[in-house]
Amino acid sequence: MFPLSILTYAKIIAAAVILSAAWYSGYHFESSRFEAYKLEQTRLVQEAEQKHQAEADQIRTEKDAQIQAINDQLLAAVSELRQRPSRAQDAANGQDGTGRALSAEDAEFLVREAARADLLRTSLQACYAQYDSLSK
Repeated sequence: MFPLSILTYAKIIAAAVILSAAWYSGYHFESSRFEAYKLEQTRLVQEAEQKHQAEADQIRTEKDAQIQAINDQLLAAVSELRQRPSRAQDAANGQDGTGRALSAEDAEFLVREAARADLLRTSLQACYAQYDSLSK
């Protein structure tokens, strides 16, 4: 009725069980190693992220301090310039190039433009510094 003996079938079944157990054991071992690797990589990424965030916060703090200094200088310069005489219709422009003969409005415009340029330059330098800190 059976082409092989019962003992042969039992051996085949035992071999299949042993192979299945060996496969499961190997799979479980590699799975646990991979999970440990993923946890280690996650920890390393989080440490790098915290380091980069701290550097970015430091750069932002320095940039904000520089911007506050620029704004303070602008406020002081504008309040000083308001003491100048206003623009007159027949005022002559000075040829000495120092800006002493500029009217209050013209001088204020130029000071505000210089402050705006300083703000842009400070922001650009902060951007470069943050990019450089990430590319290290």
